[in-house]
Amino acid sequence: MFLTSLSALALTAGSQNSAMLDQQLLGVYTNEEQAYFEKDAGRTPPPWIALKIEKQGDDLIVTRTDAFGKAVAAPLKGYAAIGVERDSLTLGGCTRNFDRTDAGWAYSKLQNRKLCNQDYQITGVNADGLKLRFADGTETQLKRARPVECWAAAKKTEPKADGSPDWLFVQKLNLHDQGGRVMVGGGESGAEPLILRMRAVYWPKPSTNRPSMVLYVHKPEKPDSAVSYSWADINASRVGLNLRWMQASCTIKGAERASDVTSQNFRG
Repeated sequence: MFLTSLSALALTAGSQNSAMLDQQLLGVYTNEEQAYFEKDAGRTPPPWIALKIEKQGDDLIVTRTDAFGKAVAAPLKGYAAIGVERDSLTLGGCTRNFDRTDAGWAYSKLQNRKLCNQDYQITGVNADGLKLRFADGTETQLKRARPVECWAAAKKTEPKADGSPDWLFVQKLNLHDQGGRVMVGGGESGAEPLILRMRAVYWPKPSTNRPSMVLYVHKPEKPDSAVSYSWADINASRVGLNLRWMQASCTIKGAERASDVTSQNFRG
């Protein structure tokens, strides 16, 4: 059973390559792609999970979040340590040793076995992401996310005094490309709420669809059903969308450098 203890991990990285493992762990990860395609194929998907791993001083801070980046449980601190032959990750009181390979870090054995009766364990770490094994023996792949910054415009429900359309315009909306979401409008903004969602999609074989960056628009009451979407090449630095009643443009950090986006790019 997947419990909330997945939300917080205490990590210890060992051996002479501890700095490498320590740095490799940093980032945001989700299993958005596996969960989506397993469901799409008619199979039971793994529980959706997102982990944010960051560093504060010498401490690693690991937090389970929702798709909006909001913590769903208290974070837990970990720390980096020096070992001799192997690297290790300590989750709570349970230590797991990892062998270094050309592809990353592969799980080898446990220490403190009595403390390792946990809901999951990390069984792999590499540049692309993490592998988790749940208590029932099933596994899931968490992919490393790239940060995304968007601007969006949404038509307000009430026109201006002269009768022309009024628009809500917002900048510096932060999400990521592994199913990250951000809310626009709602509250006292004058515009109905909408959600932007971004995915870096790699279709599983034998599909001949090309990998794509996909930008979705959702309504809060139907979070699993997109109102509309647009896509671009997987290496694109920006993806835009114009539905007349809303517009958005998202820049993928780490992709080819894109021009700065300002309010002058918006046309009502």
